[in-house]
Parts: sequence; structure tokens; C-alpha cells
Amino acid sequence: MCPAISPPLPSSSTSLDTKYLKPIPNSKNQTTTVMKTTLYSLLAAAAACGMALGQTAYTTPVGYYDFAAVAGGNLLVPGLVKPAVFAGPLTAASSTTMTVAASSLTPSALNEGAVFATHYVEITQAGANQGVVIDIESNTASVITLASDISALSLAGTETITVRPHVTLKSLLLAAEVNLAPFTDSATFYLLNGDVVSYTYGGDSATGWSSDFSTADGNDRPVPPGTGFILNVAADVDLTLTGEVKASPTVVQLGAGVVNISGPVNPLAGGTMSLNATGWGLLTPFDDSVTVYTAGPLITNVSYSSLGDGNLSTDFFSATTDTINNTTGAVVIPAVSKSIRVNQGFTVAP
Repeated sequence: MCPAISPPLPSSSTSLDTKYLKPIPNSKNQTTTVMKTTLYSLLAAAAACGMALGQTAYTTPVGYYDFAAVAGGNLLVPGLVKPAVFAGPLTAASSTTMTVAASSLTPSALNEGAVFATHYVEITQAGANQGVVIDIESNTASVITLASDISALSLAGTETITVRPHVTLKSLLLAAEVNLAPFTDSATFYLLNGDVVSYTYGGDSATGWSSDFSTADGNDRPVPPGTGFILNVAADVDLTLTGEVKASPTVVQLGAGVVNISGPVNPLAGGTMSLNATGWGLLTPFDDSVTVYTAGPLITNVSYSSLGDGNLSTDFFSATTDTINNTTGAVVIPAVSKSIRVNQGFTVAP
């Protein structure tokens, strides 16, 4: 059975929209990656799953894709990431730092902002920790100070990493803002602690995306890879989203008993992938749920549970053959807080 949550997960007769929202103050520990006391105790379980991941050589193409938002609510998981500012091996690692070769970084260039982290580091080394994403607190020319304790990862200090700026609400939708309705269209984020925050587009650079219609406090809200939000629009609108292809899986944090919007990082708009290829099939059998919603009214389409063998099911017995639209994502509700490795939805040739 799916656990009860607050606000409640909508049934097929209700909608997942602003009626469930309660605006809250912003703080660093409300981003989906900065969870300083619990994040990497959860990742220990993810690392223990024993997934075999081969290392693949690939290029890093950049480009754009179209996202057709329909009037009402749309689950949006960004299909592209921002270009890397560093990629290479570690020379050392501690519980809260990663060290790279001398003079590899511009001092303070990765420092967190007043409210949100601006950059994150991702472990790209093939193995149990591949895809782990950690927010960055600050940096020197060679040392990255992390926002979370990574002791549970047991790093050797030689792993390869990539550092990227966060995709933010403002940066993701900047080119599309001309097509949005000021003071009407909004973005709703569901946080790991169960809180919900909504930002309304104000129509100008001074207001930006705001939770209070006066400050642009939502502009820098991160959208970490593999996660998303609900884009509420008054009318159908075609959005053009740009960035770089991320051709590797991503470890996503999931809060217990609450709405987590997640999906594969995949720029192939209009395409689909098998639900069983996403990685959600390794959630806890019968206890964790994955629900796909119909855009617009955001009515429940189909709910699935894991069979524990990598497959999802609607009847607790047979594996589904359903697919999911790329870049739309789903609502994942686990019984306990955990991490899950979400697979990329495409292959990039070497």
C-alpha cells in the first residue's frame, strides 16, 4: 500500500496543483541536494545495491529541445544540464572536501549563494558511487568544500568527478519567459522534508520568479539533475530549453512518504523510454510507489510499484510494458527516505 502523506497524494478525482501548496521561507537546507545531516547515510544504502555499471566513452553535445506545456500543470524534469566547469580526477578526499590538481579551479568561483548552492559535484567514476550529486559550499584553487558529509561513500580520493553550475528555475526558463503569463504562470517544488513552495513569474527582471510577488527569491532555486517541478501555465505554450547532454545515470534523493518529482535526464523531447529502464524498479517492492500523471489537470494516470527485480508493475505480479514520456518525470513516494539511481534515457555514441 502507498503511504499516506501530507499534503495527501491526489486520487484520480483530484489534481496535484496549487490547492496543495503552502508557501514557506527559503533556506539552504531546503534544496533537494543540501541535506547536511541525512543525505549520505541514505547514499550508503544506494551504494550497497551492487549495480554493475560499465564506463562508457562519450562526447558532450549541446543543443536544445522543445517542451510542449499544456494549460494546467506539467511535470517538468530538465532534459539537459549546464556545461561542466571542471572534469577530472581527485587527488584526495575527506568527509567534507574533495581535492583536485593544484590551480585547477578559480578560488571562490563555486561558492554557494545567500540561499542556494550555485554548483554541484558529480562522481562520474564507474562503480557504486557513480551519479552521486553533492552541493558545493565553497572552493579554493584546488579544494572543494562540500555541503554534506560524504564519509559513507568511502571514496579512495582518486575518483573522476565533474563540477557543473546548477540548472536554476530562472536559467531553465529564461528563453521561454516571453511566452509565459506574468502573475499567473508558476513553478511548484516539492521538498524532501514534505514542504511545498511555489514561485510565480512576475514578468520582469526585478520580480523574476517570486514566492511573495515582491522579491525574486525563486530565480536561483536549483533543479538538480534527475529532479523536477510542476510548471503551471494558464494556456498551452511551447518552451525551448537548452543545455548540454548528460549521458550517465544520476543518484536522486527521495524523501520518505512525500511527493518526489523525478525522472531520467533525457533531451529527446517527444520520445519515450520503458518505465522498467528508468531504475525505479529497484525501489522497495510493494512499499514504494511511482505515479504517472496526465498533464493539464494533473490527474493520476497510472500508479506502479516495484517488483524488486528492476521492473515496475500495476498488479503486484506482472512487469509493465508501459513507457514514460521523456523530460516529464513521475511522482515517486518511498516508504522511507532513500536514494535511487535513475538511468539516463538515451545512449550517446563514443
